[in-house]
Amino acid sequence: MAMEIEVGKITAYDNVNGQGILAEVGFRDYEATHQNIIVDVSLPLDKNASLAEVEEKATEEAKRKLKELVSGF
Repeated sequence: MAMEIEVGKITAYDNVNGQGILAEVGFRDYEATHQNIIVDVSLPLDKNASLAEVEEKATEEAKRKLKELVSGF
C-alpha cells in the first residue's frame, strides 16, 4: 500500500470569532479506490509560519488525532 499524505484546504482566520488555522489532511491510497481517510484539524494561528511549517503541523496533528481515535477501539 502506497499511502501518501496530502494537506489541503488551508484557511487562516483572525476575526471577532477568534483566530486559528483550519486544514484538511488526507491520507490517500492511490492504488486502491475509496481507501482514503480525511482528517480536519485546527491549529493556533502563527502569522510568521511558512506554508511548509503549517503543513507539517497539520500533518502531525492529524496523525495524533488518528492515533487517539484508533486507541479508543
